[in-house]
Amino acid sequence: MTDSLQEIEKKSHIKSIIAIIVIAFMLIPIMTITILYFTNENLRYTMNDYLSLLPSNVGNYFKGMPTKEEKENVKQQIAKHYITLEEDRLVDKLLIIKGEDKSLYDELLILLNRENPMKMRGVRESLRRTQLTSNLLQRILGEIDEEKDERISELARYYSSLSITDAIAGVERDFHSGQLNREELALLLEGISLDQSARFLLYLDPAITETVGYQLREATRRNIEKKMQEIRNKEKELEDLASIYEKKSLEEQLLDLGNDNKFRVQDLAVLFKNMSIKTGGQILASVEEQAFITELYQQIHTLEVLNNREANLPVNLAEAVQIYNNYETKVRELVEVYQRMSVEELTDVVEEMMATNRTYSSYSIGDENITFTEEQLVIDVLNHLKPNKVAQLLEGLSTERSIDLSQKFIVNASN
Repeated sequence: MTDSLQEIEKKSHIKSIIAIIVIAFMLIPIMTITILYFTNENLRYTMNDYLSLLPSNVGNYFKGMPTKEEKENVKQQIAKHYITLEEDRLVDKLLIIKGEDKSLYDELLILLNRENPMKMRGVRESLRRTQLTSNLLQRILGEIDEEKDERISELARYYSSLSITDAIAGVERDFHSGQLNREELALLLEGISLDQSARFLLYLDPAITETVGYQLREATRRNIEKKMQEIRNKEKELEDLASIYEKKSLEEQLLDLGNDNKFRVQDLAVLFKNMSIKTGGQILASVEEQAFITELYQQIHTLEVLNNREANLPVNLAEAVQIYNNYETKVRELVEVYQRMSVEELTDVVEEMMATNRTYSSYSIGDENITFTEEQLVIDVLNHLKPNKVAQLLEGLSTERSIDLSQKFIVNASN
């Protein structure tokens, strides 16, 4: 009985071993096929075609799988889009893909290289350097880049602290001496405000501007060029306004140009630069705030230096202001004298001055002349006399002289 039990157990054990062997032989090809399916792309596409013939949902599932042609088309579309990106963005995207799918990364490199081999040289170099992150050489390059970034930051802070004229002169000096190279200047322009960058390129030595333009990233260059055009358009608009204000009355001129309520001082400098010295001097002679005038002179000086002109306008304007102030002082003195005169005496004086109309005083400033006639002096004095005194004077003059003086007096008052 015991022998029978042992024999039964032995047979059962043999059957188990045989079952395991059979299952193993069945699993090995299944596992092999499964591994090949997921590792061999061509085999996977072939099996999908056969499996799609299966009935029911199983066949439908494999029919919905993308074909090799469809997948290649998607890759082509991705490559065409990626090649339009800026180099640094393209490198970032490729590194992300490499971390998730090395095979796709390799395929995209090939497709991108077909699209634009020139651009991909720089991309491959950037990728190669990125892959050396753990390398000592890369760490050294990283330290160099950090030092370079710090130097650019220091230069940006330094030049931003200077006036625009000093900054321009400093950049030109450092560039010509070799202390500032093209690459550093391009990085500097990207590290300061857009307005500063545009003004730098507007007023720098044209040879430097052209050289550094090739070093700027395309997007940065476009933004700076757009800002430069905005500045040019604004200056042209102010130049046109200057010719309009030239013809306005002194009261209108003084209201808009005698303070910084309507225009910035920088814009006023452009306006005064494009008006005559005579008009500018007359306006500023009526301005009492000296701090405003001083700042305006400084801005005009800056504008002339940036445009490589001799900085004479502030001096000429100051001289014109002094001439008009002296003339106004003389007018006030005569007002007091004429106010005390009898109507008969005043009539004789006015008759003679209007008849002869000699030049009272004349000054030459720059390319312009400022001239005051006796007739103008009479009109300006009458403008300050008491109305009843003026009325009595006009009655005492001859009819022709009274009409002539009245018309000029009215015209002068409206101007």
